[in-house]
Amino acid sequence: MRKCFSIIILMAALAVSLQGRAQTTVYLTPADALKLIFKDSEEVIKEDHPLSAEQKTRLAAQLGYEVPKSQYTFYLGKSHGQIDGYALIDEQIGKTLPITFVTRINPDAKVAAVEVMVYRESHGGDVASKRFLNQFRQKSANDELRLHGNIVNISGATLSSQGLVIGVKRALALWRFFYGKT
Repeated sequence: MRKCFSIIILMAALAVSLQGRAQTTVYLTPADALKLIFKDSEEVIKEDHPLSAEQKTRLAAQLGYEVPKSQYTFYLGKSHGQIDGYALIDEQIGKTLPITFVTRINPDAKVAAVEVMVYRESHGGDVASKRFLNQFRQKSANDELRLHGNIVNISGATLSSQGLVIGVKRALALWRFFYGKT
């Protein structure tokens, strides 16, 4: 009896300790994200953009922080020889773990869509909701993207909401930097 009680207590303690751990939710694979983002495009072209130390310094001055990678990959959707849009798959820390997301930017320099691809936290997954993500639509690098300003956070997911604001701002800044659009 005593042994059975000890096992039950041990299992309950283990269950409680696992409750707060991160839980990964995969919404879209990279291939699925590109199909969704470029559903009307005839072809998708991959363009790698390595950054020199000087370029990283210029981007850091613009963003207010050092960009985390030395290379970024944009995907260009094309139809009839014209660019339909640009997409960047990137990651940004939410509360403690990275959120993988894709940002589509139209040729007019405005966000067309943002989709969360992978969310790794145990709480705050509502940042993947259309209600939250649609707030980024039609924003450009000229807009002041600010949580509690023109972007309303998700209650209980303020840090993840802020992470996506930072990530979308970075996508717009990188797009402007590589493609010379304002």
